[in-house]
Amino acid sequence: MKYLVVLIICVLMITGISYSQSKIEVVGGTNFDFGDIYVGTKTEKIITIKNKGKDTLVINNVQASCGCTATLLSERLIPAGKSATLNVGFDSKGFDGKVHKTVTITSNDSANSPVQINFTANVKSVLKFEPLYIYFQQMKSDSTATTKITVKNNTTEAIEILSAQHKVQGLQVDIMQRKLMPNESTQISVSYAAFSEGMMQGEVTFNTNNKQQPKIPLRFFAYVRAK
Repeated sequence: MKYLVVLIICVLMITGISYSQSKIEVVGGTNFDFGDIYVGTKTEKIITIKNKGKDTLVINNVQASCGCTATLLSERLIPAGKSATLNVGFDSKGFDGKVHKTVTITSNDSANSPVQINFTANVKSVLKFEPLYIYFQQMKSDSTATTKITVKNNTTEAIEILSAQHKVQGLQVDIMQRKLMPNESTQISVSYAAFSEGMMQGEVTFNTNNKQQPKIPLRFFAYVRAK
């Protein structure tokens, strides 16, 4: 009988602790879809984080995967029954097709930490580049390198590439054919004259006559070592 009483007391204590602790909830669930977005655009979603427990919920850390940003807009200490908001943004530059990203939240909810929020997006572009970025590797300073980028009209209408703009010193972009019919491809010649060593990066913006996507970004990277 004594052991039964002790067991009942222990169960009540554990239940009481479990009931009184903080409890995190992502309102609306942990899976979201940004849908179709054009490459180069940024999108965001406001997520509500609620404390369904009886103690204060402490958000210890919020970590987003590459290409995603997450910022807790309100306090990291969420009282019982209260909520906070999380602003999750996605930058589609450098992506193509179906993309999956995660945001991980760690808290003092021992029964449900970490919590992982999953995002998907379908990144589209009226022009499809191959490869998805310009990259020069293992260059020597005071040298020049050239590469080719294939660009394809990914729509059912004719597209004209009006210009290519950038602010990268030493970079030259030559478009072989500016007007592309549906599914037609051309090549872009890119040359880079390296003046100093280190990791260089920038962006080339292709201006088009397409109303849905008049500006299309293409990232540039170059790794330059000493002579």
